[in-house]
Amino acid sequence: MSNTNNIDAYSRSQIKKGTVLSYLALGLNIISGLLFTPWLINQIGKSDYGIYSIGTSIIALLIMDFGISDAVAKYVAQYQAEGNEKKINDLLSLVSKIYIILALFFLFVFLFLYFFLNHIYLSLSGSELIKLKTVYVIVASYNVIAFLFTPLSGILLAYEHIVSLKLCDIIYRILVIIVSVIAIMLGQGLLAAVLANVIAGIIVILYKLSIIRKHHNIKLNLGYKNPKLLKEVLSFSIWIAVLVITQRCIYSITPSILGAISGSSEVTLFSLASTLEGYTYSFGSVMATLFLAKITRQLMSNNISGFTKLTINIGKLQFILISIILVGFFCDGKNFVELWMGKGYESIYHMTLLLLIPSVLLWPFMTVSTGLTVKSVVKEQALVNLGAAIINILLELFLVRRYGAVGAAISISFANTFKALALILVYQHFLPIRIKDFMYEIFFKYTGAAIVTTILSKFLISLISISNLRMNFVLNGVVTLGLYAVLIFFTVILFDKAFLKEISILRR
Repeated sequence: MSNTNNIDAYSRSQIKKGTVLSYLALGLNIISGLLFTPWLINQIGKSDYGIYSIGTSIIALLIMDFGISDAVAKYVAQYQAEGNEKKINDLLSLVSKIYIILALFFLFVFLFLYFFLNHIYLSLSGSELIKLKTVYVIVASYNVIAFLFTPLSGILLAYEHIVSLKLCDIIYRILVIIVSVIAIMLGQGLLAAVLANVIAGIIVILYKLSIIRKHHNIKLNLGYKNPKLLKEVLSFSIWIAVLVITQRCIYSITPSILGAISGSSEVTLFSLASTLEGYTYSFGSVMATLFLAKITRQLMSNNISGFTKLTINIGKLQFILISIILVGFFCDGKNFVELWMGKGYESIYHMTLLLLIPSVLLWPFMTVSTGLTVKSVVKEQALVNLGAAIINILLELFLVRRYGAVGAAISISFANTFKALALILVYQHFLPIRIKDFMYEIFFKYTGAAIVTTILSKFLISLISISNLRMNFVLNGVVTLGLYAVLIFFTVILFDKAFLKEISILRR
Protein backbone atom coordinates (compact mmCIF):
# COMPACT_ATOMS: atom_id res chain seq x y z
CA MET A 1 0.00 0.00 0.00
CA SER A 2 2.86 2.29 0.87
CA ASN A 3 4.53 1.58 -2.48
CA THR A 4 1.27 2.35 -4.31
CA ASN A 5 0.94 5.64 -2.45
CA ASN A 6 4.55 6.52 -3.30
CA ILE A 7 3.94 5.79 -6.98
CA ASP A 8 0.76 7.90 -6.98
CA ALA A 9 2.53 10.75 -5.17
CA TYR A 10 5.41 10.67 -7.65
CA SER A 11 2.94 10.50 -10.53
CA ARG A 12 0.99 13.53 -9.28
CA SER A 13 4.22 15.48 -8.73
CA GLN A 14 5.48 14.70 -12.22
CA ILE A 15 2.12 15.52 -13.80
CA LYS A 16 1.90 18.88 -12.00
CA LYS A 17 5.46 19.91 -12.79
CA GLY A 18 5.20 18.46 -16.28
CA THR A 19 2.03 20.45 -16.94
CA VAL A 20 3.70 23.70 -15.87
CA LEU A 21 6.79 22.96 -17.98
CA SER A 22 4.62 21.88 -20.91
CA TYR A 23 2.83 25.21 -20.98
CA LEU A 24 6.11 27.07 -20.50
CA ALA A 25 7.58 25.15 -23.43
CA LEU A 26 4.46 25.74 -25.45
CA GLY A 27 4.46 29.45 -24.62
CA LEU A 28 8.12 29.67 -25.66
CA ASN A 29 7.36 27.73 -28.84
CA ILE A 30 4.41 29.94 -29.78
CA ILE A 31 5.97 33.29 -28.91
CA SER A 32 9.24 32.44 -30.60
CA GLY A 33 7.40 30.95 -33.56
CA LEU A 34 5.19 33.99 -34.03
CA LEU A 35 8.25 36.21 -33.99
CA PHE A 36 10.73 33.82 -35.59
CA THR A 37 8.63 32.49 -38.51
CA PRO A 38 7.95 35.90 -40.15
CA TRP A 39 11.61 36.82 -39.63
CA LEU A 40 12.71 33.51 -41.20
CA ILE A 41 10.40 33.96 -44.21
CA ASN A 42 11.68 37.51 -44.62
CA GLN A 43 15.30 36.29 -44.51
CA ILE A 44 15.07 33.26 -46.80
CA GLY A 45 12.04 34.27 -48.89
CA LYS A 46 8.52 32.93 -49.34
CA SER A 47 9.60 30.45 -52.03
CA ASP A 48 12.47 28.97 -49.98
CA TYR A 49 10.21 28.61 -46.94
CA GLY A 50 7.75 26.71 -49.12
CA ILE A 51 10.58 24.43 -50.28
CA TYR A 52 11.62 23.87 -46.67
CA SER A 53 8.02 22.91 -45.82
CA ILE A 54 7.81 20.51 -48.76
CA GLY A 55 11.15 18.87 -47.91
CA THR A 56 10.29 18.29 -44.28
CA SER A 57 6.76 17.12 -45.10
CA ILE A 58 8.07 14.42 -47.48
CA ILE A 59 10.15 12.91 -44.70
CA ALA A 60 7.36 13.30 -42.14
CA LEU A 61 5.02 11.54 -44.54
CA LEU A 62 7.33 8.60 -45.23
CA ILE A 63 9.33 7.86 -42.09
CA MET A 64 7.42 6.13 -39.32
CA ASP A 65 7.96 3.44 -36.73
CA PHE A 66 4.78 1.58 -37.67
CA GLY A 67 3.38 2.08 -34.19
CA ILE A 68 6.25 0.35 -32.40
CA SER A 69 7.03 3.39 -30.23
CA ASP A 70 3.42 3.38 -29.01
CA ALA A 71 3.84 -0.29 -28.18
CA VAL A 72 7.03 0.52 -26.26
CA ALA A 73 5.26 3.20 -24.18
CA LYS A 74 2.27 0.92 -23.53
CA TYR A 75 4.20 -2.22 -22.57
CA VAL A 76 6.92 -0.46 -20.57
CA ALA A 77 4.19 1.28 -18.54
CA GLN A 78 2.42 -2.06 -18.10
CA TYR A 79 5.56 -3.98 -17.08
CA GLN A 80 6.58 -1.19 -14.75
CA ALA A 81 3.15 -1.34 -13.08
CA GLU A 82 3.79 -5.08 -12.64
CA GLY A 83 7.32 -4.42 -11.30
CA ASN A 84 8.90 -6.65 -13.97
CA GLU A 85 12.15 -4.99 -15.09
CA LYS A 86 13.33 -8.13 -16.94
CA LYS A 87 10.39 -7.91 -19.33
CA ILE A 88 11.27 -4.29 -20.03
CA ASN A 89 14.86 -5.22 -20.99
CA ASP A 90 13.60 -8.08 -23.16
CA LEU A 91 11.08 -5.83 -24.89
CA LEU A 92 13.62 -3.08 -25.62
CA SER A 93 16.18 -5.60 -26.88
CA LEU A 94 13.66 -7.00 -29.31
CA VAL A 95 12.42 -3.59 -30.41
CA SER A 96 15.96 -2.26 -30.99
CA LYS A 97 16.54 -4.89 -33.67
CA ILE A 98 13.27 -3.93 -35.36
CA TYR A 99 14.32 -0.27 -35.44
CA ILE A 100 17.68 -1.10 -37.02
CA ILE A 101 15.97 -3.07 -39.79
CA LEU A 102 13.42 -0.30 -40.39
CA ALA A 103 16.13 2.38 -40.48
CA LEU A 104 17.91 0.51 -43.27
CA PHE A 105 14.60 0.15 -45.11
CA PHE A 106 13.89 3.88 -44.91
CA LEU A 107 17.41 4.68 -46.10
CA PHE A 108 16.75 2.62 -49.23
CA VAL A 109 13.33 4.27 -49.78
CA PHE A 110 14.78 7.79 -49.48
CA LEU A 111 17.60 7.00 -51.90
CA PHE A 112 15.09 5.62 -54.42
CA LEU A 113 12.71 8.57 -54.10
CA TYR A 114 15.49 11.14 -54.50
CA PHE A 115 15.75 10.38 -58.22
CA PHE A 116 12.04 11.02 -58.80
CA LEU A 117 11.60 14.38 -57.05
CA ASN A 118 11.71 16.34 -60.33
CA HIS A 119 8.92 14.13 -61.74
CA ILE A 120 6.68 14.64 -58.68
CA TYR A 121 6.96 18.40 -58.09
CA LEU A 122 6.29 19.63 -61.61
CA SER A 123 5.14 23.08 -60.45
CA LEU A 124 8.61 23.93 -59.06
CA SER A 125 11.24 25.71 -61.14
CA GLY A 126 14.68 24.25 -61.87
CA SER A 127 16.40 26.27 -59.15
CA GLU A 128 13.68 25.38 -56.63
CA LEU A 129 14.14 21.66 -57.40
CA ILE A 130 17.90 21.93 -56.76
CA LYS A 131 17.23 23.51 -53.36
CA LEU A 132 14.57 20.92 -52.59
CA LYS A 133 17.00 18.08 -53.28
CA THR A 134 19.60 19.62 -50.95
CA VAL A 135 17.03 20.02 -48.16
CA TYR A 136 15.78 16.50 -48.81
CA VAL A 137 19.24 14.90 -48.46
CA ILE A 138 19.99 16.66 -45.16
CA VAL A 139 16.58 16.04 -43.57
CA ALA A 140 16.41 12.42 -44.77
CA SER A 141 19.90 11.60 -43.45
CA TYR A 142 19.15 13.07 -40.04
CA ASN A 143 15.77 11.38 -39.74
CA VAL A 144 17.19 7.93 -40.52
CA ILE A 145 19.68 8.38 -37.65
CA ALA A 146 17.09 9.93 -35.29
CA PHE A 147 14.65 7.13 -36.10
CA LEU A 148 16.85 4.64 -34.23
CA PHE A 149 16.22 6.59 -31.03
CA THR A 150 12.44 6.98 -31.42
CA PRO A 151 11.61 4.77 -28.38
CA LEU A 152 13.40 7.16 -25.99
CA SER A 153 10.37 9.43 -25.53
CA GLY A 154 8.10 6.44 -24.96
CA ILE A 155 10.45 5.08 -22.29
CA LEU A 156 10.63 8.44 -20.51
CA LEU A 157 6.83 8.80 -20.61
CA ALA A 158 6.23 5.24 -19.38
CA TYR A 159 8.59 5.82 -16.42
CA GLU A 160 6.88 9.18 -15.85
CA HIS A 161 10.01 11.28 -16.38
CA ILE A 162 7.59 13.93 -17.54
CA VAL A 163 9.65 16.89 -16.30
CA SER A 164 12.74 15.74 -18.20
CA LEU A 165 10.68 15.00 -21.31
CA LYS A 166 9.23 18.52 -21.32
CA LEU A 167 12.63 20.06 -20.70
CA CYS A 168 13.68 18.42 -23.97
CA ASP A 169 11.00 20.43 -25.79
CA ILE A 170 12.30 23.68 -24.26
CA ILE A 171 15.94 22.87 -25.05
CA TYR A 172 15.08 21.90 -28.62
CA ARG A 173 13.18 25.09 -29.40
CA ILE A 174 15.82 27.39 -27.90
CA LEU A 175 18.59 25.63 -29.82
CA VAL A 176 16.70 25.82 -33.13
CA ILE A 177 16.27 29.57 -32.80
CA ILE A 178 19.85 30.28 -31.67
CA VAL A 179 21.48 28.11 -34.35
CA SER A 180 19.15 29.43 -37.08
CA VAL A 181 19.79 33.07 -36.27
CA ILE A 182 23.57 32.60 -36.11
CA ALA A 183 23.67 30.59 -39.35
CA ILE A 184 21.42 33.01 -41.26
CA MET A 185 23.49 35.96 -40.07
CA LEU A 186 26.52 34.14 -41.49
CA GLY A 187 24.75 33.96 -44.86
CA GLN A 188 23.58 30.34 -44.87
CA GLY A 189 19.96 31.14 -45.85
CA LEU A 190 17.72 28.10 -46.42
CA LEU A 191 20.33 25.66 -45.12
CA ALA A 192 20.28 27.42 -41.75
CA ALA A 193 16.66 26.47 -41.10
CA VAL A 194 17.40 22.87 -42.01
CA LEU A 195 20.68 22.44 -40.12
CA ALA A 196 19.33 24.16 -37.00
CA ASN A 197 16.68 21.46 -36.58
CA VAL A 198 19.26 18.73 -37.18
CA ILE A 199 21.76 20.05 -34.61
CA ALA A 200 19.07 20.67 -31.99
CA GLY A 201 17.59 17.22 -32.57
CA ILE A 202 20.93 15.45 -32.05
CA ILE A 203 21.59 17.32 -28.79
CA VAL A 204 18.12 16.42 -27.45
CA ILE A 205 18.65 12.74 -28.34
CA LEU A 206 21.91 12.72 -26.35
CA TYR A 207 20.12 14.38 -23.41
CA LYS A 208 17.36 11.74 -23.40
CA LEU A 209 19.95 8.96 -23.50
CA SER A 210 21.77 10.45 -20.51
CA ILE A 211 18.53 10.56 -18.45
CA ILE A 212 17.71 6.91 -19.15
CA ARG A 213 21.27 5.73 -18.45
CA LYS A 214 21.36 7.67 -15.18
CA HIS A 215 18.05 6.43 -13.73
CA HIS A 216 17.50 2.98 -15.24
CA ASN A 217 19.63 -0.09 -15.65
CA ILE A 218 18.48 -0.98 -19.15
CA LYS A 219 20.65 -3.62 -20.81
CA LEU A 220 20.10 -4.41 -24.46
CA ASN A 221 20.76 -7.88 -25.82
CA LEU A 222 20.52 -7.76 -29.62
CA GLY A 223 20.73 -11.53 -29.70
CA TYR A 224 17.50 -11.90 -27.69
CA LYS A 225 14.68 -13.79 -29.45
CA ASN A 226 11.08 -14.20 -28.38
CA PRO A 227 8.65 -15.02 -31.23
CA LYS A 228 5.64 -14.79 -28.92
CA LEU A 229 6.52 -11.28 -27.67
CA LEU A 230 7.43 -10.22 -31.21
CA LYS A 231 4.03 -11.37 -32.47
CA GLU A 232 2.29 -9.55 -29.61
CA VAL A 233 4.14 -6.29 -30.27
CA LEU A 234 3.61 -6.46 -34.03
CA SER A 235 -0.08 -7.35 -33.72
CA PHE A 236 -0.55 -4.23 -31.59
CA SER A 237 1.71 -2.12 -33.80
CA ILE A 238 0.25 -2.98 -37.19
CA TRP A 239 -2.97 -1.05 -36.54
CA ILE A 240 -1.04 1.77 -34.89
CA ALA A 241 0.92 1.88 -38.15
CA VAL A 242 -2.31 2.24 -40.13
CA LEU A 243 -3.35 4.92 -37.63
CA VAL A 244 -0.09 6.85 -38.14
CA ILE A 245 -0.14 6.48 -41.92
CA THR A 246 -3.71 7.72 -42.20
CA GLN A 247 -3.03 10.64 -39.85
CA ARG A 248 -0.21 11.71 -42.14
CA CYS A 249 -2.55 11.53 -45.09
CA ILE A 250 -4.35 14.51 -43.56
CA TYR A 251 -1.66 17.07 -42.64
CA SER A 252 1.71 15.80 -43.85
CA ILE A 253 0.53 14.95 -47.36
CA THR A 254 -1.09 18.34 -47.96
CA PRO A 255 2.12 20.35 -48.67
CA SER A 256 3.08 17.74 -51.27
CA ILE A 257 -0.34 17.92 -52.94
CA LEU A 258 -0.17 21.71 -52.96
CA GLY A 259 3.43 21.63 -54.21
CA ALA A 260 2.47 19.32 -57.07
CA ILE A 261 -0.68 21.24 -58.09
CA SER A 262 -0.54 24.84 -56.84
CA GLY A 263 3.11 25.82 -56.27
CA SER A 264 5.41 26.81 -53.39
CA SER A 265 3.51 30.02 -52.43
CA GLU A 266 0.33 28.08 -51.63
CA VAL A 267 2.43 25.65 -49.60
CA THR A 268 3.72 28.56 -47.53
CA LEU A 269 0.21 29.89 -46.88
CA PHE A 270 -1.04 26.48 -45.78
CA SER A 271 2.07 25.88 -43.66
CA LEU A 272 1.46 29.12 -41.76
CA ALA A 273 -2.19 28.24 -41.09
CA SER A 274 -1.29 24.69 -40.05
CA THR A 275 1.41 26.15 -37.79
CA LEU A 276 -1.24 28.13 -35.91
CA GLU A 277 -3.44 25.03 -35.72
CA GLY A 278 -0.42 23.08 -34.49
CA TYR A 279 0.17 25.60 -31.71
CA THR A 280 -3.41 25.29 -30.52
CA TYR A 281 -3.30 21.49 -30.78
CA SER A 282 -0.21 21.55 -28.57
CA PHE A 283 -2.25 23.33 -25.90
CA GLY A 284 -4.82 20.56 -26.01
CA SER A 285 -2.36 17.68 -26.07
CA VAL A 286 -0.35 18.88 -23.06
CA MET A 287 -2.58 17.31 -20.42
CA ALA A 288 -3.68 14.35 -22.51
CA THR A 289 -0.11 13.08 -22.96
CA LEU A 290 0.70 13.21 -19.24
CA PHE A 291 -1.77 10.58 -18.04
CA LEU A 292 -0.64 7.41 -19.87
CA ALA A 293 0.86 5.72 -16.80
CA LYS A 294 -2.01 6.86 -14.52
CA ILE A 295 -4.72 5.63 -16.91
CA THR A 296 -2.81 2.35 -17.34
CA ARG A 297 -2.95 1.78 -13.56
CA GLN A 298 -6.65 2.74 -13.41
CA LEU A 299 -7.76 0.43 -16.19
CA MET A 300 -5.51 -2.45 -15.11
CA SER A 301 -6.98 -2.25 -11.58
CA ASN A 302 -10.52 -1.81 -13.00
CA ASN A 303 -10.83 1.61 -11.32
CA ILE A 304 -13.74 2.68 -13.53
CA SER A 305 -14.82 5.48 -11.21
CA GLY A 306 -11.36 7.05 -11.21
CA PHE A 307 -11.06 6.75 -14.99
CA THR A 308 -14.50 8.33 -15.52
CA LYS A 309 -13.82 11.27 -13.22
CA LEU A 310 -10.40 11.87 -14.72
CA THR A 311 -11.59 11.86 -18.33
CA ILE A 312 -14.62 14.08 -17.66
CA ASN A 313 -12.69 16.64 -15.63
CA ILE A 314 -9.83 16.84 -18.12
CA GLY A 315 -12.42 16.92 -20.91
CA LYS A 316 -14.03 20.00 -19.34
CA LEU A 317 -10.68 21.77 -19.13
CA GLN A 318 -9.95 20.85 -22.73
CA PHE A 319 -13.32 22.13 -23.93
CA ILE A 320 -12.96 25.43 -22.07
CA LEU A 321 -9.49 25.85 -23.54
CA ILE A 322 -10.41 25.17 -27.18
CA SER A 323 -13.56 27.31 -26.83
CA ILE A 324 -11.69 30.42 -25.78
CA ILE A 325 -9.05 29.85 -28.49
CA LEU A 326 -11.68 29.39 -31.21
CA VAL A 327 -13.90 32.25 -30.02
CA GLY A 328 -10.89 34.54 -29.56
CA PHE A 329 -9.53 33.79 -33.02
CA PHE A 330 -12.97 34.20 -34.60
CA CYS A 331 -13.39 37.63 -33.02
CA ASP A 332 -9.80 38.91 -33.22
CA GLY A 333 -7.98 36.63 -35.66
CA LYS A 334 -7.92 39.02 -38.63
CA ASN A 335 -6.07 41.62 -36.58
CA PHE A 336 -3.69 38.97 -35.31
CA VAL A 337 -2.81 37.64 -38.77
CA GLU A 338 -2.15 41.13 -40.11
CA LEU A 339 0.05 41.97 -37.12
CA TRP A 340 1.87 38.67 -37.45
CA MET A 341 2.50 38.44 -41.19
CA GLY A 342 1.39 41.80 -42.64
CA LYS A 343 -0.73 42.42 -45.72
CA GLY A 344 -1.27 39.69 -48.32
CA TYR A 345 -1.84 36.82 -45.87
CA GLU A 346 -5.57 37.32 -45.18
CA SER A 347 -6.48 33.78 -46.27
CA ILE A 348 -4.56 32.41 -43.26
CA TYR A 349 -7.39 33.64 -41.00
CA HIS A 350 -10.06 31.65 -42.83
CA MET A 351 -7.86 28.57 -43.18
CA THR A 352 -6.98 28.55 -39.49
CA LEU A 353 -10.65 28.80 -38.49
CA LEU A 354 -11.48 25.88 -40.77
CA LEU A 355 -8.68 23.80 -39.27
CA LEU A 356 -9.69 24.66 -35.68
CA ILE A 357 -13.44 23.92 -35.86
CA PRO A 358 -13.19 20.09 -35.55
CA SER A 359 -11.05 20.53 -32.41
CA VAL A 360 -14.21 21.34 -30.44
CA LEU A 361 -15.17 17.67 -30.82
CA LEU A 362 -11.65 16.21 -30.70
CA TRP A 363 -10.01 17.92 -27.72
CA PRO A 364 -12.38 16.90 -24.90
CA PHE A 365 -11.82 13.23 -25.79
CA MET A 366 -8.00 13.29 -25.93
CA THR A 367 -7.59 11.66 -22.51
CA VAL A 368 -10.31 9.15 -23.38
CA SER A 369 -8.30 8.25 -26.48
CA THR A 370 -5.35 7.35 -24.25
CA GLY A 371 -7.63 4.74 -22.68
CA LEU A 372 -8.07 3.11 -26.09
CA THR A 373 -4.30 2.76 -26.41
CA VAL A 374 -4.07 1.18 -22.96
CA LYS A 375 -6.87 -1.26 -23.87
CA SER A 376 -5.11 -2.06 -27.19
CA VAL A 377 -8.13 -0.82 -29.16
CA VAL A 378 -6.25 0.52 -32.16
CA LYS A 379 -7.83 -1.27 -35.12
CA GLU A 380 -11.05 0.72 -34.84
CA GLN A 381 -9.16 4.02 -34.46
CA ALA A 382 -7.11 3.13 -37.51
CA LEU A 383 -10.22 2.40 -39.59
CA VAL A 384 -11.75 5.74 -38.57
CA ASN A 385 -8.54 7.53 -39.55
CA LEU A 386 -8.47 5.62 -42.82
CA GLY A 387 -11.94 6.92 -43.63
CA ALA A 388 -10.89 10.47 -42.73
CA ALA A 389 -7.73 10.18 -44.84
CA ILE A 390 -9.67 8.99 -47.89
CA ILE A 391 -12.17 11.84 -47.49
CA ASN A 392 -9.33 14.35 -47.18
CA ILE A 393 -7.30 13.18 -50.18
CA LEU A 394 -10.31 12.95 -52.50
CA LEU A 395 -11.55 16.40 -51.48
CA GLU A 396 -8.06 17.95 -51.74
CA LEU A 397 -7.47 16.61 -55.24
CA PHE A 398 -10.70 18.31 -56.28
CA LEU A 399 -10.65 21.52 -54.19
CA VAL A 400 -6.92 22.37 -54.32
CA ARG A 401 -7.04 22.83 -58.10
CA ARG A 402 -9.78 25.42 -57.70
CA TYR A 403 -9.10 27.07 -54.35
CA GLY A 404 -5.44 26.29 -53.56
CA ALA A 405 -4.51 26.27 -49.86
CA VAL A 406 -8.04 27.28 -48.79
CA GLY A 407 -9.36 24.20 -50.57
CA ALA A 408 -6.93 22.06 -48.59
CA ALA A 409 -8.17 23.60 -45.32
CA ILE A 410 -11.80 22.89 -46.26
CA SER A 411 -10.90 19.27 -47.01
CA ILE A 412 -9.09 18.78 -43.71
CA SER A 413 -11.96 20.37 -41.76
CA PHE A 414 -14.47 17.94 -43.28
CA ALA A 415 -12.17 14.95 -42.73
CA ASN A 416 -11.46 15.79 -39.08
CA THR A 417 -15.13 16.42 -38.31
CA PHE A 418 -15.94 12.95 -39.65
CA LYS A 419 -13.08 11.54 -37.57
CA ALA A 420 -14.30 13.20 -34.36
CA LEU A 421 -17.88 11.93 -34.71
CA ALA A 422 -16.81 8.40 -35.64
CA LEU A 423 -14.37 8.18 -32.72
CA ILE A 424 -17.13 9.04 -30.25
CA LEU A 425 -18.87 5.83 -31.32
CA VAL A 426 -15.63 3.89 -30.78
CA TYR A 427 -15.19 5.34 -27.26
CA GLN A 428 -18.76 4.43 -26.37
CA HIS A 429 -18.33 0.83 -27.49
CA PHE A 430 -14.91 -0.04 -26.05
CA LEU A 431 -14.41 2.06 -22.93
CA PRO A 432 -16.24 2.18 -19.58
CA ILE A 433 -17.66 5.67 -20.08
CA ARG A 434 -21.20 6.87 -20.60
CA ILE A 435 -21.11 9.12 -23.63
CA LYS A 436 -24.46 10.74 -22.75
CA ASP A 437 -23.12 11.77 -19.33
CA PHE A 438 -19.86 12.88 -20.91
CA MET A 439 -21.65 15.03 -23.49
CA TYR A 440 -23.99 16.50 -20.87
CA GLU A 441 -21.23 17.35 -18.38
CA ILE A 442 -19.05 19.03 -21.00
CA PHE A 443 -20.92 20.19 -24.07
CA PHE A 444 -24.35 20.88 -22.60
CA LYS A 445 -23.03 22.79 -19.58
CA TYR A 446 -20.27 24.81 -21.23
CA THR A 447 -21.25 25.47 -24.86
CA GLY A 448 -23.56 28.32 -23.88
CA ALA A 449 -20.70 30.40 -22.48
CA ALA A 450 -18.80 30.17 -25.79
CA ILE A 451 -21.84 31.08 -27.90
CA VAL A 452 -22.85 34.04 -25.74
CA THR A 453 -19.24 35.29 -25.62
CA THR A 454 -19.05 35.22 -29.42
CA ILE A 455 -22.29 37.16 -29.88
CA LEU A 456 -21.57 39.77 -27.20
CA SER A 457 -17.94 40.21 -28.26
CA LYS A 458 -18.85 40.75 -31.90
CA PHE A 459 -21.50 43.27 -30.86
CA LEU A 460 -19.21 45.21 -28.49
CA ILE A 461 -16.31 45.13 -30.97
CA SER A 462 -18.58 46.57 -33.68
CA LEU A 463 -19.20 49.58 -31.43
CA ILE A 464 -15.47 50.24 -31.10
CA SER A 465 -13.61 51.97 -33.92
CA ILE A 466 -9.85 52.31 -33.40
CA SER A 467 -7.54 52.96 -36.33
CA ASN A 468 -4.42 51.67 -34.57
CA LEU A 469 -4.15 47.95 -35.43
CA ARG A 470 -2.24 46.95 -32.30
CA MET A 471 -4.61 48.79 -29.96
CA ASN A 472 -7.59 47.32 -31.77
CA PHE A 473 -6.15 43.81 -31.43
CA VAL A 474 -5.44 44.21 -27.71
CA LEU A 475 -8.82 45.79 -26.93
CA ASN A 476 -10.75 43.12 -28.85
CA GLY A 477 -8.77 40.41 -27.09
CA VAL A 478 -9.40 41.88 -23.64
CA VAL A 479 -13.14 42.20 -24.32
CA THR A 480 -13.43 38.62 -25.57
CA LEU A 481 -11.28 37.05 -22.87
CA GLY A 482 -12.95 39.08 -20.11
CA LEU A 483 -16.46 38.14 -21.21
CA TYR A 484 -15.57 34.47 -21.51
CA ALA A 485 -13.91 34.39 -18.06
CA VAL A 486 -16.98 35.95 -16.44
CA LEU A 487 -19.41 33.61 -18.19
CA ILE A 488 -17.35 30.50 -17.35
CA PHE A 489 -17.18 31.62 -13.71
CA PHE A 490 -20.96 31.92 -13.48
CA THR A 491 -21.42 28.64 -15.36
CA VAL A 492 -19.31 26.79 -12.79
CA ILE A 493 -20.92 28.52 -9.79
CA LEU A 494 -24.50 28.01 -11.01
CA PHE A 495 -24.32 24.63 -12.73
CA ASP A 496 -21.12 22.79 -11.84
CA LYS A 497 -19.77 23.49 -8.34
CA ALA A 498 -18.64 19.87 -8.08
CA PHE A 499 -16.11 20.57 -10.84
CA LEU A 500 -14.09 22.84 -8.52
CA LYS A 501 -13.93 20.09 -5.91
CA GLU A 502 -12.90 17.45 -8.45
CA ILE A 503 -10.13 19.63 -9.86
CA SER A 504 -8.78 20.36 -6.40
CA ILE A 505 -8.65 16.61 -5.70
CA LEU A 506 -6.92 16.02 -9.03
CA ARG A 507 -4.20 18.49 -8.09
CA ARG A 508 -3.31 16.77 -4.81
